[in-house]
Amino acid sequence: MHRTSRIARVSTRTVVGMLAALVVATWCAPFATAHTRLESSTPAAGSTSAGPVGEITLRFTLPVTSLGDGIVIDGPAGAVAADVAPAKVGLVLVATPADPLTAGVYTVSWTVAARDGHPLEGTFTFKVTGAGPAPPEPAEGAAAPSAGSGETTGPGRTGDGESHSGADPGDNMDDMDGIDGGMDHDAAAMNSTVTTVAAAVTRLGSAMSLWGGLVAGGALVFAGLVLRGRDQEDVPVVLRAVRWTGALILAGLVVHVAAGSVRMAHGDVAAAVSPSSIADSLTSTARWALGLQAAGAIAIAAGARHTLRGSWLAILGSVLVGAGHVLSGHSNTAEPRWVVVTADVAHLAAAATWVGGVVAMGILLHSRRRDGRALDAALVGARFSVVAAVSVAVVGAAGIVLAVEILDRPAQLWESNWGLLLLAKVGVVVVVGAIGAYNHFRVVPRLAARPSSVRSAHKAGNLLRRSAGREMSLMVVIVLITAWLVAASVQT
Repeated sequence: MHRTSRIARVSTRTVVGMLAALVVATWCAPFATAHTRLESSTPAAGSTSAGPVGEITLRFTLPVTSLGDGIVIDGPAGAVAADVAPAKVGLVLVATPADPLTAGVYTVSWTVAARDGHPLEGTFTFKVTGAGPAPPEPAEGAAAPSAGSGETTGPGRTGDGESHSGADPGDNMDDMDGIDGGMDHDAAAMNSTVTTVAAAVTRLGSAMSLWGGLVAGGALVFAGLVLRGRDQEDVPVVLRAVRWTGALILAGLVVHVAAGSVRMAHGDVAAAVSPSSIADSLTSTARWALGLQAAGAIAIAAGARHTLRGSWLAILGSVLVGAGHVLSGHSNTAEPRWVVVTADVAHLAAAATWVGGVVAMGILLHSRRRDGRALDAALVGARFSVVAAVSVAVVGAAGIVLAVEILDRPAQLWESNWGLLLLAKVGVVVVVGAIGAYNHFRVVPRLAARPSSVRSAHKAGNLLRRSAGREMSLMVVIVLITAWLVAASVQT
């Protein structure tokens, strides 16, 4: 009894330490934002200027960094040479053509990175009249400039012309400097099939790394809080699974970076795979987030040993991975900053405890069944049921705080992609929670049945194992939705 109590105290301290370290690691790193968007442009989208245009100005709601050329102008005669420079501490980008723009229709394509490393891009058009004769028509066979209408719905709000895509570090992976000869900046290239597929693969890579991080952290908590007494003999089984999550996280990061580069290069694979281009295009926040996750993944793969005490490096690795995910998400968007950071960390830690615990439970019961051992799931199920209930409560409470801080108004829940994805995620979480509640109130009591009901307890053990499999499947769906959530724009 004394040994069990000591293990419980050590496990509790481990969990508290992980939470504290995650808060500190996130607090010390650069902060992100989820509300960066194009606020206005001069000339405005869809407008007509009665005289020559000497410069094009883009104003953003929060500071941005140019990706590649930043702003590309296409006119009646093709690409227009222009110098692009930031102003007002990154809130404004100014493109100054070598010669003032005369009569004709012009398409402006822009690509920038928000402070959280997320790329934003868009196009709009405007017309110049009464400024002398129009430039000569492009030669036959030359690419015609995009003639789509402006994508902003007014001087202070953007519409379809702005896309906030790419979720985590690496979405803005390709620096277009030095490769613009092979780049196509028009709207069709930005929304081509290749870039659409690349964006989807980028999010799948994000989901892989997120799943690996959740399972690693949650399985470590499961090994410390749930596997006590004679159940400790199964700790090595769980820790072997933790070791493989490090490889999964690294694989997800590689997929994420590669696909994100292709997307930012608008399908130009040769340009996207250039190591120098990838390195040069990473913003400071993206470097932090990507570096933390990669370092954490390596620590998890190398540090997961046969005992929890000996796996301290894997515990540290899970903290680093968690900090990287917090940095790359829609967090830290409002004051007081400590409230948002704490809520995001609590949300991630509780989700990891829940997801990783379910996966560890499934692995444990599968291992016992494969080895021909009795499932003996009564105590394990009862302990994890309590841990899962607390985790679900924390996930819900922290999620509400984050949603309130991220959304500008409640209507964005059904007016924006972000809000609709959030509602879908909540729906799946409710289903998983219902399965967990059934296990807690029906299956676990049967597992604790008296010896005279051994057969019933055995059936309940198999039911718990199958239920864990169903929960894992639904949790994969939740993680996939989360990857899309981080990539989706909060704006309507």
